[in-house]
Amino acid sequence: MNKSIHSETDSSNSEDYISLNIEIKNEANKKKIFNINYREKTSLFTNIENILSIKEEPFMKRKRNPKRRRRRDNQDNIRKKIKRGFINKSLIKKINELLKNSGSKLYFEKLPQNFVCDITKSSNNKILNMTLEEIFENKELYDQKYFNNYNHNINVLKSKDIHECQELKEILNKKYCELFEEYINSKEFQIDEINRLKNNEMDDAYIEKYIYLALHFIEYYH
Repeated sequence: MNKSIHSETDSSNSEDYISLNIEIKNEANKKKIFNINYREKTSLFTNIENILSIKEEPFMKRKRNPKRRRRRDNQDNIRKKIKRGFINKSLIKKINELLKNSGSKLYFEKLPQNFVCDITKSSNNKILNMTLEEIFENKELYDQKYFNNYNHNINVLKSKDIHECQELKEILNKKYCELFEEYINSKEFQIDEINRLKNNEMDDAYIEKYIYLALHFIEYYH
């Protein structure tokens, strides 16, 4: 059985609209056509066609390996890298690019290591349905040495640049799980992140495991 990442239509332009023609028969058996316009959803990431696929069987049948695995190959360690890569290497970077393009002089600081490296089920389950704005505002996610980052990010959220940019407001109102799903269906994950692993000389087995765990990341924490 092959598992593929499902891609969506590129929706980077929030002002684009698509038209849907619906044909309905009335009582006189005459057709009426209604044109309904839908504004495409804003996406922070670059949606692309599916280019990744892996075989799931090796991961579904977990066998005890008599040899001690390298720490980097541990599933929890990989999940930590997936979460950190998503949040601080991609999500924060992309939203700051959007702020820069809107003319802002304020940018979000990275979220603290105690948060991005936390892979416990209970903690991650709590944030799945939190919006990005709620995550930035949640002081409990920051340990004391990162309080300056917290205060800075609150100031960015309250800034005029945020309130005047509809695209930014839509992204900040998206849930963590929604943003992650967009991420794994994007160029930023399927090309940039995978190429980063290859450039760091990770072997094919490691990369396949990384992709598998990323595909099932949200499911694992439900």
